[in-house]
Amino acid sequence: MGMVLQYGLAFFWMCVIPVLSGGIFITVLAKQNRFLWVSALGTGLILNYSIYQVAAMIFVLLDGSFRLLTWIYIGVSLMMSLFGAYGWYGYFKKGRKNEEKRQEAYRWYKDPYFLMGAALVATQILVILRMSTPDKDDAFYTGLSSMSLSYDYVLKYSAYDGLMQMPVETRYIMAALPVYQASLSLMSKGLHTLIICHNLYPLFYMPLAYGLYCMLADRWMEKKEELGRFLLFFAFLHMFGNYYVFSPENFLITRIWQGKALFVTISLPFVWHFINRAWEAEGKKEAMTYWFLVAAGLMAGAFMGETGLYLNFLVVGVSALGNLVVRGKWKNCLFAAGSLLPEVLLMAVFLL
Repeated sequence: MGMVLQYGLAFFWMCVIPVLSGGIFITVLAKQNRFLWVSALGTGLILNYSIYQVAAMIFVLLDGSFRLLTWIYIGVSLMMSLFGAYGWYGYFKKGRKNEEKRQEAYRWYKDPYFLMGAALVATQILVILRMSTPDKDDAFYTGLSSMSLSYDYVLKYSAYDGLMQMPVETRYIMAALPVYQASLSLMSKGLHTLIICHNLYPLFYMPLAYGLYCMLADRWMEKKEELGRFLLFFAFLHMFGNYYVFSPENFLITRIWQGKALFVTISLPFVWHFINRAWEAEGKKEAMTYWFLVAAGLMAGAFMGETGLYLNFLVVGVSALGNLVVRGKWKNCLFAAGSLLPEVLLMAVFLL
């Protein structure tokens, strides 16, 4: 019974709370109705990651308590989920009137290609659950999580040193992901961080990663019926992607609980999707909403690791340059620059 409660709490914090939190932006998310639940889970997860990142960096500077950080995050996360639940309530109250649009929706359960692709994804998840691949970085990441739980501090000493007396390097001290995973352990009544990382992250977030990539593909395809073929082909490629330890396919299937992998599989497609929606937004208010989500995605990238902190600058910069040339909307470039300000501040504090 205890294990059931632990897994139930982990599901609540890792899936239910993000989906509810995504309801805060249900008005703009519902404009792409086919992937509403994917975008809601992704948006809520990014919001929770960015909130945790800000709080964790404050606690690093103040040498604060890990458990106090966790309780503050619990309070803020529950508050966001309440606001999001109100947004979901309004959506279901008004959105059900769109019955004609719903009937024209893509019937994924009638598409054999989509079903075969989903079966390949399920096979990949089953393999990673049954045959977990060891990785040397686990000694560092899970070590940081265990140290937070044991000593009640936030990113203070490095887990690479067996004596645990060397300060964490600057490039690691800006990534709060291992501390967050320790908080998940605390919030799920002691479920071990290795179980959370090696079992629950693939189980919950591999489908999310595939969903985000499908959401991107959906905007590029002329025929929406080809989405099933894309999923099948994309999942098939990942079956043979373990050709290099840093390949994107390897990140998704074998290392999704680590920072670089989360950045490649969740943060990057999320940021790219909402950057493109921001350029196509109808009106200033809608554009600012999308750019706010981009800023949250950038902060979540920093939460995942130093790679996300730097590479997201290139993503936003290249996109801004391309859209300035093609569309000539220089005002949106100001919004793009504004979305980078939280990361600039973070880098200034910890690097300068």
